[in-house]
Amino acid sequence: MNLHERSLSVLACQYVDEVIIGAPWEVSKDMITTFNISSVVHGTVAENNDFLKEKDNPYAVPISMDIFQILDSPLDITTTTIIKRIVSNHEAYQKRNQKKAESERMYYEDKTYVSGD
Repeated sequence: MNLHERSLSVLACQYVDEVIIGAPWEVSKDMITTFNISSVVHGTVAENNDFLKEKDNPYAVPISMDIFQILDSPLDITTTTIIKRIVSNHEAYQKRNQKKAESERMYYEDKTYVSGD
């Protein structure tokens, strides 16, 4: 899905009120006030969960305002796992099509014509 399709999918969720496209990495006090944000949530499964250890924590303001929550993710899907699935399926797709192409080539090579007489 492209960005707009993903945004619409997220907006269709009953728990989501707004999607901020192009949001900055760091959640600022101004952003929280402007968009009237009541909860900032981060899932437990992510490419990088070291934000709490970093000097410049992007969630520092929501944590200080006590509106930050960590949500236990039920699945272990990340960008990396999705890419691996796409690549593995792509290879299977290529193998299947090569087999079909070979079968088709053999059919045309061995094809005999039936006379109309």
